[in-house]
Amino acid sequence: MIEETYMQRVDRHRSAVLGGAKLSYSPTAGFGTRLNNQWVRPPLHLAKAYHEKNWAISILTSPTAGLLADDRLEISATIMPNAKAAIISPAACRVHTMAQGHAEIKQHYKVEAGAVLDIWPAPLVLQKDAALRQSTFIEAAPDATVFFCELVSPGRAAFGERFCFREWRSHTRVERDGELLALENFFCDPSSGDLEDWRTLYPNGNYACFYYLSALPLNEIVQQLHQLELTGAILGASPLRVGGIGIKIIAADGIELRKTVALVRNLLIIHSNIPVPQALRRSQTFFN
Repeated sequence: MIEETYMQRVDRHRSAVLGGAKLSYSPTAGFGTRLNNQWVRPPLHLAKAYHEKNWAISILTSPTAGLLADDRLEISATIMPNAKAAIISPAACRVHTMAQGHAEIKQHYKVEAGAVLDIWPAPLVLQKDAALRQSTFIEAAPDATVFFCELVSPGRAAFGERFCFREWRSHTRVERDGELLALENFFCDPSSGDLEDWRTLYPNGNYACFYYLSALPLNEIVQQLHQLELTGAILGASPLRVGGIGIKIIAADGIELRKTVALVRNLLIIHSNIPVPQALRRSQTFFN
């Protein structure tokens, strides 16, 4: 008989957790952008915002151990016209072992005219037998700017459980002014060989996805991204139908992921011509 693990016992006896955050940012004359409306429910915690260069920087963290079976996080944010906001999660979020069921994350970001939004989290870690289902919806005005980043680690290398999660589903929809720019929908099950190419290339590999929306011309920045000299990662960048780029990265390990994400972000920020506050980088401790 196989002994039941501690996390499986917790999984079996606990109630599911429904948590999340609803945030709204707007510019305030003489003070820059401020978080003017908020609702937060555990397991998420919202730290006091940083303010610099007319930006508001919010830090979302989870004081609990992570996500277990049937837990659900729902995050939504509205960036009002001409506001500049960043939402970061400087600590990795673990999706734990599950005997059955799955955890769920839903995100909805609305970026209005002339506004800027930067989503910059630490990785999601898919532990052994974990199951995660994600849904992300980004809607932006024609002249809005969005930096959206998602990072995923397929297990804990130190525990020898890479690519041992049960399932990972992701649905992403990106719209600008009501027009569909990108629709991404995939399902991964390592036991069926879905990720064999990734695992063969980088046995301890990590994944990153960017969506960059800008009203500026994008041909030159796509070329610059492809010309990056990467020794421990591979990168692909493709223009969206209009006003955006989709970027995928697979890196050899966590260190190479940090380096590559930093290179990509620096290029995108330079291209955007938008001053990004130093407080944003200081508060995102995962990349420092």
